[in-house]
Amino acid sequence: MDYNHITTFLDKFKKLIFQKEELKSVVIETISKEISHPVEEHAVKIKDGCIYMNGSPVLCSEIFMHKKQILDKLKNILPNNNFSDIK
Repeated sequence: MDYNHITTFLDKFKKLIFQKEELKSVVIETISKEISHPVEEHAVKIKDGCIYMNGSPVLCSEIFMHKKQILDKLKNILPNNNFSDIK
């Protein structure tokens, strides 16, 4: 039996998952560089052009103080993805 049609179908999802993971890693790296403090992967969620942060209040406050700079850098790095806000 030929399973090529299934593998090509599943490859589409594989590419989408890797794109989301790559996008998330770029966002985490940019935020970490801007605030000079590492951000854990599980603390960041991206949904509908918005970045949601979970973490300590100190970390979140630091990120919100640099929100405009972070969004500007992300716009320069990822011009196809317009992030509207960090929450």
